[in-house]
Amino acid sequence: MEDGDLPIFFEHQRDPESLAMAAFKSRERTAFFDHWAKIRRNKIGLLKTIVYEGEVAGNIASFMMDGHREVGYWIGRTFWGKGIASKALGLFIAEETERPLYAGVAEHNAASVRVLQKCGFEVVEKLPDFADVEGKKVGGWILRLA
Repeated sequence: MEDGDLPIFFEHQRDPESLAMAAFKSRERTAFFDHWAKIRRNKIGLLKTIVYEGEVAGNIASFMMDGHREVGYWIGRTFWGKGIASKALGLFIAEETERPLYAGVAEHNAASVRVLQKCGFEVVEKLPDFADVEGKKVGGWILRLA
């Protein structure tokens, strides 16, 4: 991950369709860059830029959350449907060997659930209040790679 990747990640997380799919709230520019500076200083996780045909397609990271290791990824919408997330996650979990590894996904994001399951993750919990987006509760799934 390089400094020059961050402005692209910023634009990816501003896309309304991507935000709706992820049940995520976009960060304003200063908050976004502050957040990534904190993540990059924390040496506990693994951070990678996803590159497809020479372009920054997204990012993938592992991090500690509530006492366990999680993985999260974000693919720019123009790169959806090309198998990039599955390939990136497969390569990532070969390098990130801590297990179990968890992932949380909004219940309506069937594509991300499929990506995780193709890479060996299994659904272990359904959460009725996975996210709160503009006052609306969104359900979700917790998946685990043993």
